[in-house]
Amino acid sequence: MNLDINIIIFLGAALALISIVSLLIERLFFPSILAFIGIGVIVGFFWDGNEVFRIAGEIGIVLLFFLLGLKFPINELAKRMRQVWKAGVLDIVLAFGVSMLIALAFGLDLPKAFLIGAVLYATSSSISARLLDRHPDKHENIKEFVLALLIFEDIFSPLLLTVAPFIIQDDPIAFSDIGKVFVGFLVFGVLLFVGIRFVTRHPRTVKHLLRQDDASIGLIGLILFFAGIGMVFGLSEILGAFIAGIMLAGIHDIRPLKRLTVPVRDLFLPIFFISFGISINLEQGVIINALFFVLIVWGVLSKWIVGRVGGRMYGLSRVQANEVGFSLAPRGEFSILFTALSNGAINLFVGLYIFVSAIIGIVLFRFSEILAEKTEQTLEKVLPEEKNKKQD
Repeated sequence: MNLDINIIIFLGAALALISIVSLLIERLFFPSILAFIGIGVIVGFFWDGNEVFRIAGEIGIVLLFFLLGLKFPINELAKRMRQVWKAGVLDIVLAFGVSMLIALAFGLDLPKAFLIGAVLYATSSSISARLLDRHPDKHENIKEFVLALLIFEDIFSPLLLTVAPFIIQDDPIAFSDIGKVFVGFLVFGVLLFVGIRFVTRHPRTVKHLLRQDDASIGLIGLILFFAGIGMVFGLSEILGAFIAGIMLAGIHDIRPLKRLTVPVRDLFLPIFFISFGISINLEQGVIINALFFVLIVWGVLSKWIVGRVGGRMYGLSRVQANEVGFSLAPRGEFSILFTALSNGAINLFVGLYIFVSAIIGIVLFRFSEILAEKTEQTLEKVLPEEKNKKQD
């Protein structure tokens, strides 16, 4: 009995402390994610975590991507993809492809180079979305393009995460594994088709189910079921959750869905980032070398190029496109997911990169308007044709 009381007191104190630290970080206009990772790093000196703690964190990230999918019905999703696919492809080539080549040029083998490319690819949706909410003065066109590009990344990243184990891990690739992944995509396609038809044709039934007292149990069970299907077929659990969100996004009023899932996400998601912080074992020694600095610079530059070139293709002005480029630098949850597929010194290396890039990305976002103007002025001086085009 005393042991149970001590555990309850410990959990209560821990949650209260996490909340206070998060609030202090938010007051400094930094997302609480940084606080959670920092707490994890400190906890890691005393505790290595366990399976229950890790699974709790996975529930949080699964619910996060369900809510991301919930924002976009299938028709809206297709529309957004048509608008940003060119910028999305450029993002893949630069942030993923070129990053891989840089790692290979520094002598890393293919699995580690692939890991670095994957880590540098995906902008943090949770950090960027939070920052956009806190800066309502940003032009609406900039917000639309950033969110559309994040959606493109959120669709491609789970596919990349599906391929990653075949390349990063040492296990040989079997034909049956590839076939299982293919079957998984077919299963999800069927479930998505059937689910969307049911939601659109029986809105009253869906609305009635969501009004039940135990609706949250059934909904979270459905989300975890889709996530589990992804894992069974060798796909990513977040892909399953994302598809579940898209399937239910056709409901006319999604507020009940958010009301049922957001509190659970807010409880479990910090555990995901704390667990990642625990995995950054600083006792192994901090690895800061030339490659680290090159990747920091290229991580910012590649996203700026995507924002600048992709934004112009989208129809933004030059200054707006620059501003987008400075808003895409933070890495976060997807990058963290890739680190779970590897171990050893490379994990510490990419873990530190994610943490540093998140801080740099947040700072760049906060000063993106000023940086966009300064960058355009510099380009006009260095490239006179830019000034002529602007005048035309």
